[in-house]
Amino acid sequence: MKGWSLSVSTANPRPDVWLRIGVVALAATMLCFGLSSASGLVFDETHYVPAARDILTLAKNRNPEHPLFAKEVIAASIALFGDTEFGWRFLGAVLNVLGVMACFEIALRLFRSPVLAALTALLVLLNMMYVVQARVAMLDTYTYPLFALSAACLFMSADDGRSDLMRRALLVFGGVLLGCATGAKWIAGIYAVIVLFALAFQRLIQTLADKRALPDWLFGTGFPAWTRSNLIMTGLWFGVPSLIAYLLTCTPMMFWTQDPVDGVTGIVGFHFNMLNLQTMPLASNSYESDWWSWPLMIEPIWYYFTDGPNEGHKALLYVCNPAIAWGGILAAVSVLVEGIRRRSSRLIWLFLAWFVSWMIFAILPKQIGFLFYYHGAAMLICFVIVGAISILPAGKPRKWAMGLTAFAAAVIFLFFLPVVYAIEMPATQWLNYLWMKSWA
Repeated sequence: MKGWSLSVSTANPRPDVWLRIGVVALAATMLCFGLSSASGLVFDETHYVPAARDILTLAKNRNPEHPLFAKEVIAASIALFGDTEFGWRFLGAVLNVLGVMACFEIALRLFRSPVLAALTALLVLLNMMYVVQARVAMLDTYTYPLFALSAACLFMSADDGRSDLMRRALLVFGGVLLGCATGAKWIAGIYAVIVLFALAFQRLIQTLADKRALPDWLFGTGFPAWTRSNLIMTGLWFGVPSLIAYLLTCTPMMFWTQDPVDGVTGIVGFHFNMLNLQTMPLASNSYESDWWSWPLMIEPIWYYFTDGPNEGHKALLYVCNPAIAWGGILAAVSVLVEGIRRRSSRLIWLFLAWFVSWMIFAILPKQIGFLFYYHGAAMLICFVIVGAISILPAGKPRKWAMGLTAFAAAVIFLFFLPVVYAIEMPATQWLNYLWMKSWA
């Protein structure tokens, strides 16, 4: 085990506050304007906006196959900003702005470079998938930024120099965010279990590498991450608030006008019913796709396509930026190879984060798959690309790689701009976006 780098975070990076403000300002500009450009209910908004309206009136659980929190946020957004396209979508867009900031904070601790962290946030924003999803009221719109914020709190709690009070506050807040993310879509909870097992495994390896007594794995202190806290207490500070937050998201179901849930037994039964609905056979449809095809972007989804007022078309195309999707595959290979060659756990964990977040859908008992299941992995591939760049020698090679990567992603993003923001385009322009026959 000698030679392996095992720390999660050993520094408390503090880049200029203006860099963080710049990241938030860019994200807000790209995500929050023109939310009404796609008129009416878009794609799966047809399920979740009516369900949110029912939450406002406590009428019934219109969408019993998923937890409630995402629909509760849509309901809150409608209550605050009106039952319009802007009202449905605004809080989701704001949450995704914070999700970009969370990616910056995580990357800052992974790469220990404000520039590389900013590049990571930029690639997330130039990934058309993220922008299109952020601007519609669907479950994934809330699940992934909440999970990213939770992960950012977990990483930040491991910073050196934090007081015990602040460390625990970050763990509690991160746990609450995780509970909310899981309350939006169960996949967040599955990802969290994988992450926590990975952190526990990392501490076990560190315990063995330092030739410490085996019980120190769970009860020892003095490790590089969470130095003054043992693994059990760290897990409790994070996990208990998560469970409480998740259970609180279930509150409306006890007050439905139609078929309210009765107590603990009813809540348990609701969850078994939800599990059954999520794993039952489903009818095939035109936008389903196989898990192996997602990194290749073989079958993107047209979320929206309609005639515009000026004899053109308005559309939303849910697809990963090809420079990021296809370039990311090459980056993933280089990160894995270099991680093994350099005995760098940071690089290997980075590869595994992307790989597992994608491959988990190959083993989950889902009957059919959709490209938006790859949404989290499409965010993580941005980290993998920056990880590959971080391997290069500092100086001109790395600067050139950063510049070319950002330039290629930006050019493609601008090319696809009309189908990212539902801007009306000439009647045949949409054909320019069919880079494969399967994209039709």
